[in-house]
Amino acid sequence: MKVISFFSYKGGAGRSTLAYNVIPLLAANHIRPTAESPMIVIDTDVDSCGMSYLLRAEDKVTDTNCLQYLLHNGIETKKYPSISEHPFLSQLIPVGNAYGYPVNDAILLLPAMDNKNIDKDSKSNYSDANNSFYEKLESFINVCDRFFDIPAIVLDSSVGNTATANISNYAANVVVCCMRPTIQFVNGTRRFFTAVEDGDKSIGEEKTVIFVPNVIPKYSTTINGVTYPGYAIDKISGNFESSFGGSDLRHKYILDMLDREEFGIPAVDRFMWQEDQLYSIEKDKLMDDEKEALERYKKLARIIDEVETD
Repeated sequence: MKVISFFSYKGGAGRSTLAYNVIPLLAANHIRPTAESPMIVIDTDVDSCGMSYLLRAEDKVTDTNCLQYLLHNGIETKKYPSISEHPFLSQLIPVGNAYGYPVNDAILLLPAMDNKNIDKDSKSNYSDANNSFYEKLESFINVCDRFFDIPAIVLDSSVGNTATANISNYAANVVVCCMRPTIQFVNGTRRFFTAVEDGDKSIGEEKTVIFVPNVIPKYSTTINGVTYPGYAIDKISGNFESSFGGSDLRHKYILDMLDREEFGIPAVDRFMWQEDQLYSIEKDKLMDDEKEALERYKKLARIIDEVETD
């Protein structure tokens, strides 16, 4: 089973939008979930609930069907005949149609409850990954894998070293790291994963990490005699190739989305106003930037599908 964490070093990377647009392509072209063996999407960004908002699911969240409930109370680990009979899994929200997938029950959402922190003191969402929160999430994943033949779980992570980012990355076997092409994003992301390689930070046992630059401007501009985005693309690609292109590393890093000719995901104008344009508009009515973005999303979905996991 693939467990995929969509992660970013800091907020504002367009991480939830990236996950939102890749999930339908993973489902339709690669994983092909069914109502009996659905894909599960988990919103672990308890500070902003991005995926829950994108799926218009916030009004369907209750005290007993949200991530916070799972992390505090755990899950029944006894085997049940079907998901619909499991006391917790039966409460997950069908969202297949919201992703443009024909079988609504084939993709299920475990949402986060807005403004409800996971720490008991409700003051901080920052803590170590090796705690009871991780154990309860791991138990949930094990139940899905062992008893219900779930083909994939996608975690819309929080950012940086927040507790839910840590448990998402620890639980995953594939980490999709999203970043904007700005100095603070690029340098921060490099520092974070350099620290992971040096052992100063951890994302758990061996992972496959896919770096994905996001919201890349298509227009050209010159600043102090330097032309962007060409200069930035060359610099970012070169820096990540030199840092994470070797084989003697703790984790496997995939740099295909940093290809200079097909660099990352292009900016999409209408995403500034509504992030679900790719799945709410007929394909022949998409703008050129949306068509290009769709092809890059397809590329990322293929890369994720080709990752071998135990």
